[in-house]
Amino acid sequence: MANIIEYAILNANKDFKTLPFSKIDGLIFAQLSYLNFDGIVPEIASQSQGVSLSEIAEHPDYNSLFPLPRTAENNKMLLNALAYSKRYGNILVNYYQNILDNENDIQFSAVTFITDPDHAYIAFRGTDSTIIGWKENFNMLFTSPVGSQKLSVPYVEKVASKFNGEITLIGHSKGGNLAIYSGVMCSDDIKGKISEILCFDNPGFTEEFINSEKYLKNERKIVKFVPEESMIGMILNNRGSYRVIKSHGIGFFQHDPFMWQIENNDFVSGSRVFTRALIIDDTFNDLVYGFEPHQRELFVESLFNIIAETNGQNAATFGQWAVNLKGNIPTMIDTLKDLDPDTRALMLKVLKHLFSTANGNMIATPKRILRGKIKKIPRIPAIEL
Repeated sequence: MANIIEYAILNANKDFKTLPFSKIDGLIFAQLSYLNFDGIVPEIASQSQGVSLSEIAEHPDYNSLFPLPRTAENNKMLLNALAYSKRYGNILVNYYQNILDNENDIQFSAVTFITDPDHAYIAFRGTDSTIIGWKENFNMLFTSPVGSQKLSVPYVEKVASKFNGEITLIGHSKGGNLAIYSGVMCSDDIKGKISEILCFDNPGFTEEFINSEKYLKNERKIVKFVPEESMIGMILNNRGSYRVIKSHGIGFFQHDPFMWQIENNDFVSGSRVFTRALIIDDTFNDLVYGFEPHQRELFVESLFNIIAETNGQNAATFGQWAVNLKGNIPTMIDTLKDLDPDTRALMLKVLKHLFSTANGNMIATPKRILRGKIKKIPRIPAIEL
């Protein structure tokens, strides 16, 4: 089975008239949003027409596009496959915005891909490896909207004001959440330009948001994909249908877009979300419903305070922080002991709740599956090579 790199290579000589934009192209744009375009792609305030993927691949600061060693090799292969092809090489990349605000717990990034004068694709970056990025994710447990959701709306409205054609919103992981949020919350005149919202294994929302009139009016535009072991895309509240696809990955690594299986220019359909993944999702969701918002907030703040106490090297990412994890464990335990009694009691209560609900979900989740609660959207017709 192919992946997105091989898909790009196989279709290198087919322009978007020969082979129309597909959901796989959407996943490719979502993955490209993780690249560090600082100083390479014009910012949102610029009046530039953008820079092509082929020009980006030849930029003197090419290597700065790939700051994370773990993903650098795949991202380089993907960009090179795109940049030197008829299909993708002339795509313009524009309106880059990248914000990392430690004080306000915000990790936000978005970029726009323009395939022709009539079609633009806004891609929101998912959670990167930064500690602040994960802190913002946890903030979704007790507050809505979070900072990146607030920033997503003006970004879409600014791009739409500069572009007269049709717009598709795209995102993987948290990026998919931002694509939905911005598409639902932007002004009505901007909504008229948005044709579709493509989401790839993204977390959901509060129950209040997905039951709101604004969400329900725009739900038909949302197309969601999750792998069989989705551990992100089923978190929090989700409405509507989704398509289950196969991945080469195991467990959490199924979340990686490079692992998603492709055949005949279509994702390979899976049967259902696996039980073991739903057990994890149910356990996480039980944390949301098992505690009041102020309790969840206290838990998250205390958890990241403990991480901060052990971050003497001022690591920006969890990878950097984890280098000293073994030596930090005693400090983490001491920090937990030093919490005031009420906070410490809550931390232990939440952890106990997580373990107990995980055990209960081992029994409850298979029963839920048998009741046929999982919904899927029909297989999207394949386009033959």
